[in-house]
Parts: sequence; structure tokens; C-alpha cells
Amino acid sequence: MEEEASVAIDVRPPALPTTATWTETWTNVGFPTLFGVVTGGMWQVMVQPRLSYGMPNPVQGALLLMLVLSPLLHRWLTDHPGARWKEYLGGVAVLGLFFIGVWTTGYGGFICGGYLAVVVWIWVSTSWWRFHLPPFRLALWHTLGVNVGALAGSLLAYNLVG
Repeated sequence: MEEEASVAIDVRPPALPTTATWTETWTNVGFPTLFGVVTGGMWQVMVQPRLSYGMPNPVQGALLLMLVLSPLLHRWLTDHPGARWKEYLGGVAVLGLFFIGVWTTGYGGFICGGYLAVVVWIWVSTSWWRFHLPPFRLALWHTLGVNVGALAGSLLAYNLVG
């Protein structure tokens, strides 16, 4: 009789990382927020004074620009194949259009578009980095960052420039 060979297979799941890399932090938190700060601030100073009705406001302008530039942002901010840019566009559209609607409500938008968005963005930024996310979820994360950054940038520009 022949002896059967036994093979040991390790079935433990791979360990989750304990900290995000600087590249991941910059890609998913820093760049979208900086994009929002710059776009919101520039919109506040250069575009907002020329608008008759005040719409779109700086946050809406930043979100609309993100929507237009979503194929490029997908290429720069994700490691997914370029053919999946439509998924990224879908994520930007879903959350971006929601926030554009919220910011149309005026000062009431500060509660949902400002305070709650900051809380959700902080929660997402401290938990989602552990996972390899699909483009749709990355777009949600990046859109939250642009929303928060544009609010901060427009308020800063308003206070500094007037």
C-alpha cells in the first residue's frame, strides 16, 4: 500500500493593515479635500460675485466641476482599470447631486451638507482605508471630501477676501 501525503493548508485570513500609508491618505483624503478647498475658494472669489441669484454656490460649483472631471479623477485617484470610470461617475453623481440639492435649501443645508457631512466624512476616512474599495465607493468618499473642502474653502475665502 502506498502512503498518502498530507498537505497542510493555512486558512487564516490575511491580517488587516493597522495604519494607512501616506499615499492612501493623500489619494483618498488629502487630494479631494484640497480640490474642494481650492475650487470652493476660487468660486467664492471669482464666480459668486457675478451670479445674479447666487446659484450655484461654491460648494455646488465644486461638486459640478468634480462631476465633469470624474473620468480624470478616476484615473488619478484609483488603481482600477480606466474602463470602470462610469462606476466612479455613478458614485460622484449619486452623492454629488444629493449635496447639490441639499445646498439649494439655503442655511438649512449647513446641518446636512455641513455638519453631518463632516461627521460622516471623518467616519469614512477613519474606517474605509482598510479595504480595497470599488470605484463607486471610492467616489462616495472623494465626493464627501470635496463637499467638506469646498465648504471650508469658500468660508475661508469669504472671510479673507470678503
